[in-house]
Amino acid sequence: MQRHVLEYVFNPRRVAVLGASENPESVGGRVFRNLVEGGFSGEVWPVNPKYQTVLGRPCVDALSDIEGDPDLAVIATPARTVVEIIRQCGEQGIGAAIILSAGFGETGEAGQRLERDLADAARHANVRFVGPNCLGVMRPGSQFNATFLGAAAPAGRLALVSQSGALCSAITDWARPHRLGFSTIASLGNATNVDFGDVLDYLAGDPHSDAILLYMEGVRDARAFISGLRVAARAKPVIVLKAGRQEGGSRAASTHTGALVGSDDVFDSVLERVGVVRAMTFGQLFAAATTLSTVKRARGNRLAIVTNGGGAGVLATDRAGDLSVALADLEAKTIEGFDALLPAHWSHGNPVDILGDATAETYGKAVELCLDDANVDGVLVMLTPQAMTGADAAAEAVVKAAGKRKTKPVLACFMGEESVAQARTFLLDNGIASFTTPERAVEAFSYLAKHRRNQELLLQTPGPVASERREPDPRGAQMIIEAALADGRSMLSDLESKAVLGAFGITCNQTIAVEDSAEAMVAAESLGFPVALKISSPDISHKSDVDGVRTHITNGVEVLVAFEQIIAAARKARPDATIKGVTVERMAGSGDVRELMVGVKSDPAFGPAISFGAGGTMAEVLRDNAVAIPPLNRVLARRLIDRTRVAQLLGPFRNLAAVDRKVVEDLLIRVSDLVCQLPHIEEMDINPVFASETEVIAVDARISVRRPPVTSVPFAHMAIHPYPATLARRKVLGDGTELTIRPIRPEDADMEQAFVRALSPEARYFRFMHSVEELTPEMLVRFTQIDYSREMAMVAVVDADDGRKQIGVARYVINPDGESCEFAVVVADEWQKKGIGSALMQGLMDSAQYHRLNSIEGAVLADNRDMLALMESLDFSVRPDPQDAKIRLVEKWL
Repeated sequence: MQRHVLEYVFNPRRVAVLGASENPESVGGRVFRNLVEGGFSGEVWPVNPKYQTVLGRPCVDALSDIEGDPDLAVIATPARTVVEIIRQCGEQGIGAAIILSAGFGETGEAGQRLERDLADAARHANVRFVGPNCLGVMRPGSQFNATFLGAAAPAGRLALVSQSGALCSAITDWARPHRLGFSTIASLGNATNVDFGDVLDYLAGDPHSDAILLYMEGVRDARAFISGLRVAARAKPVIVLKAGRQEGGSRAASTHTGALVGSDDVFDSVLERVGVVRAMTFGQLFAAATTLSTVKRARGNRLAIVTNGGGAGVLATDRAGDLSVALADLEAKTIEGFDALLPAHWSHGNPVDILGDATAETYGKAVELCLDDANVDGVLVMLTPQAMTGADAAAEAVVKAAGKRKTKPVLACFMGEESVAQARTFLLDNGIASFTTPERAVEAFSYLAKHRRNQELLLQTPGPVASERREPDPRGAQMIIEAALADGRSMLSDLESKAVLGAFGITCNQTIAVEDSAEAMVAAESLGFPVALKISSPDISHKSDVDGVRTHITNGVEVLVAFEQIIAAARKARPDATIKGVTVERMAGSGDVRELMVGVKSDPAFGPAISFGAGGTMAEVLRDNAVAIPPLNRVLARRLIDRTRVAQLLGPFRNLAAVDRKVVEDLLIRVSDLVCQLPHIEEMDINPVFASETEVIAVDARISVRRPPVTSVPFAHMAIHPYPATLARRKVLGDGTELTIRPIRPEDADMEQAFVRALSPEARYFRFMHSVEELTPEMLVRFTQIDYSREMAMVAVVDADDGRKQIGVARYVINPDGESCEFAVVVADEWQKKGIGSALMQGLMDSAQYHRLNSIEGAVLADNRDMLALMESLDFSVRPDPQDAKIRLVEKWL
C-alpha cells in the first residue's frame, strides 16, 4: 500500500518552519514555539535569515542550508515570498507544506493572481500544501501542533476539518472543559491545493479518528469533495456544518474563502447521497461533537426517555417530533418492570416519568429496564433538581447501569447549573454525553439515528436494468443544440426541446409549428381535436405570462380566433420579442393524470441538479419540489420522488387510478442520462408532465443551452462521474461465445453476488486472500456502487438461459499518488483458460489510460500459478514481496 500523499502533512518526522521568530506575538514565532514546546518528538528547524538562533536552536537562512530534507515546510512569511519558497521546496524534495500566510485570494484581484501563481508553482514543484490563509494543522495524539493557537487541543478520537481558523480556535477553547478530545484539527483556509476531498480521503483510513466534523463555507472541487465524503462516510460518521444557508451568508462565505457557494437544497442532496449528517447551527455541531466522542452508535431511531420531571419529558418529546425521532413503544415486560419499580401513578409509557422523589437506585433500575427493551435503540436520562433526588448519586447509578448494558447509547440531560455541575462532569468523565437542555440532548441522539439511517440507505441496491430500455442518441441531440448555438440562440424552440428529449427516449406530445392561422387550421385538423395553441418565440420562456396559451380548442373556428388572440396578446406584452407564430399540440392527458414537473439547473458548485415536484401553472407558488444531483439510478429516483408532497398523490386517490411510479422513475433516469451526456444544458424545465397509470408525457419543455468549456477531463461538468459507457467492448471467444466487457453498474448487485457465490473456495481465496462465502451487504454496495473517478471494475458478461450472467471481473483502485492503481482479477472456474482473464485485464488497462494513469500494480499469491502466468503474458514484471514470502508483486507501466 502506497503512503498517502498527505501523510507528511499529518505525520511528519522532520519539519522546517519558514518565518520562525523569537517574537511570541508573530505567527512564525507562535507556531515554532508550539512545535518545540508542545512535545513534538520529530526534528524542527527554524528558517529565517534575520536570526542566528530561535528559542536556542540554530537558525538557517534557507531550506537548502538544512542537513537532510525535511518532510514538511510550515510557511509563515509574507505572501509575496511564498511562491518562491514553494519552488525551493520542490528543488529540495519537500513534497508537503502548510501555508499560514494571508494576503492571497481573500484580499482581492491582486491576491487572486498571486494565489494562481502559487497553485501553478506547487503543481510544477510537485508540492501538496494546506492553505494559504489558514490556522494550520494539529495532531494532539503525537503532540504535533503546527498552528498559531494559544493552547493545544486535548487528544481524542474526533477529527475537525474547517475552512475557518477562528472556529477551530473556538472549538479548541471549548473542548477541554467539556472533556472533548481530537485526533486531528485541520484549518484549510483558502484550500487552494489541499481541499476537503483530499483531507477526507486521508481521514477515512486514519486509525486515530473515529468520527469527522466539517465546517465549510464553499467547495472548490465538487467531484473530489463528494468522492472524499463517500469514502469517509462509509468508514465512520461525518457531521457537516455549512455556512451560507441564506443569501447574505452565502455572499459572506464566498468573500471569506473564494470558494464556490451553491444552492443549499443541492448541498443537502449531496450529503444525503453520500450518507452524511448535517448540523444546521454551531450549537448543533458542538452537540454532535460531544455525542460522537462519547456515545456508542445507535442501531435505530427509537428513543426512550427517563425523567423525574414531566415538563422536561414534554420538551424532549416535542423536539423528538421536530426531528422525526421516534419514541420507543416499550415492551409489555418493560411496563411490568416499571409497575413493580414505581408508584401506581407513574406515566405508564414513554417518556417514563419516575416522579420527583426518584432515588439514585430508581434511576439505575429505570435505565437498565429501558436498555433491556428490544424496542429501544437509545436512552435519554433527564434530571431536574429535586429535594429527594441527589444529582451526584443519580449520575453514578446511570454510569453503572450503562456499563452493564454496553450495546446501546445512553445520553444525559441534567438540567440546572450549580447543583448538577459535578454530576455532569462525572458523566462526561465516564463516557456519558451530557447536555444542559432537553432539545440539545434529543438533537444529539438524532445525529446517531440519522447516521444509522443514512448508512442503511446506502446499502439499498437497484434491480437489474430493463433489457427493453431504448438506447439514447446523444450525438443527435448534440447536433440539434449546436445548430441552435451556431444560430446565436441560447434558448431552444419548443420543437427542438422536445426533439432533444425524444433523443433520450422521453415521450412528448406531438407538436407542429405554424406561422399563420391557415397553417394552424391544417395542423389542428391533422392532429385531431381537441388541441392547444401556444405562442412560439425564442424570447418568451413562460408562455402563460404573456397570455400566450389557449387549450381545449375543439374546432376550426376556435383555432382561427385563438391564433389571433395569442399573437395580439404576445405583441402587447412583449413588443420587443420576435414572434414566429404558434405551436399546435394535441391535448394530452385525461382526468386521471397528475401534473408533475422535472427541471434541471446548473449549480455553481455541483453542476447540474435535477428537481422533481408538483407541476402546472401553480408549480412556482406551491414550491413542492426536491432536488438530487445526477447520475440517478432507480433507488435514487425513488428517493427523490418520496421527498415531495406530490408523491402522496401518485397512489390511488378518490376516483383516480394510481400512477405507475416505475414510469415516473424511468423519466427521471432518462433526464439524468441527458444531463450526463450533454454538458451544453444550462437549464431545463419540463412542465407539465402528465403522469397516468400507464405512461408519462412531457407536455411542455424549455431548454437553455451554452457552449461547454473545452476540457480533456471526462464528464468535467458533473460532480459525480457517470457511468463510462464508452469503455464497454464486445468480444468473441475462440469457441464462438460472445461476451461483453464493460464497467460494472449498481444494477449488477444480484449478478455480482451470484458470481461470487458460484466461485470455488480456491478461487475465492485467491481473489480475497482469506475465506469468503458470499459478499456482505456492505461489500456488495462497495463493489457495485463504485466511484468511477477513482476506481474501476470491468465485468465479463454473457447471455444465459435465465438472463445475463457474470463470468469474470477485474477491478482497480487509484492509489493516493493519482498516477498508479492497484488491481485484482478473478474468472469463474468453468470459464478459465479461455482468454477471459486477458480480455478483462486489457479492458482494465484501457480504463487506466482513460484515467491517465502511468502504471498498474497488484499482489498475487505465490501459489496462484495461473494468475502469475497471465501477468507474465501481459508483460507485467513479477517480484517477491519483501515483507511476505507468500506474495508476488506484479506491475506494468502503461
